[in-house]
Amino acid sequence: MAKHAALWCALATVSLCLVLAGLAFLVAGFCIWLAQHFGDAAAAAITGGALLLFALAVSLCGSLLLGRRRRREPSPLADVAAAIAGVLVESLTHRRKAKQE
Repeated sequence: MAKHAALWCALATVSLCLVLAGLAFLVAGFCIWLAQHFGDAAAAAITGGALLLFALAVSLCGSLLLGRRRRREPSPLADVAAAIAGVLVESLTHRRKAKQE
């Protein structure tokens, strides 16, 4: 089972590297194409801005998708407060029972 998971991890890493290399060539080609039309400095600025907008869109979509899947978990402080309240209720009811006997 561990070998199977390690193989999947290795394949995922290799495919991620290949995808990133392909995207890098596409970005380089886009920058070269822009440099022919606008100049080097403007092409670099446009490419950087486009990459920042793409990163923003990916992060927003990712946060929306992950936010819908994730259920809100109760706070650990709520568990502590419930435990303290339970102890207080038990001690108060125990005192009343002892006084009534």
